[in-house]
Amino acid sequence: MKTTTLATLTLASTFLLSCTGEKTEVETNETTSSGEDRISVVFLNEEPAGAITVLEARADATPGETLVVAGKIAGVMNPFTDGYASVVLADEALKTCDLIPGDECPTPWDACCVAPEELKTQRMTIQIPGDDGLPVAQGLKGVNGLAEMDPVIVTGTVNGSSTKENLVLDLTGIYRK
Repeated sequence: MKTTTLATLTLASTFLLSCTGEKTEVETNETTSSGEDRISVVFLNEEPAGAITVLEARADATPGETLVVAGKIAGVMNPFTDGYASVVLADEALKTCDLIPGDECPTPWDACCVAPEELKTQRMTIQIPGDDGLPVAQGLKGVNGLAEMDPVIVTGTVNGSSTKENLVLDLTGIYRK
């Protein structure tokens, strides 16, 4: 009896796991396709008007508000989130290493010479959300040539989870200068 029950449970578990695996594969393919579509439509051909700085956005932004923000992809060692449509946007005035005469830093976008307390007040997160509100499961690095230190203007809505310390903008548009 114990052997039959154990065999039945093992068979049932194997069946459930294989079904779950197949469903996850299908969902992943749908998300990737949807993610590619979402990403392709946010890149703009024309520069949006009325952009404010990251510093201005951080000072006054409220969840649900629509913003147009100018900045540069910088402020941390890895501004692009691997596998997700999320990027760190720094204020254009952030003193990145390329702005320091004689500094030959190989990763100037990390702004390693700026005090950490000051650095975190000059950046925000921008993301392309999926239907679930989380960043689309596809990285943005290299998409349409997007790279560290690129100056961009972004449009979007302040994410509902944003705070003064952690501003997140759900993108509706990105223009690469």
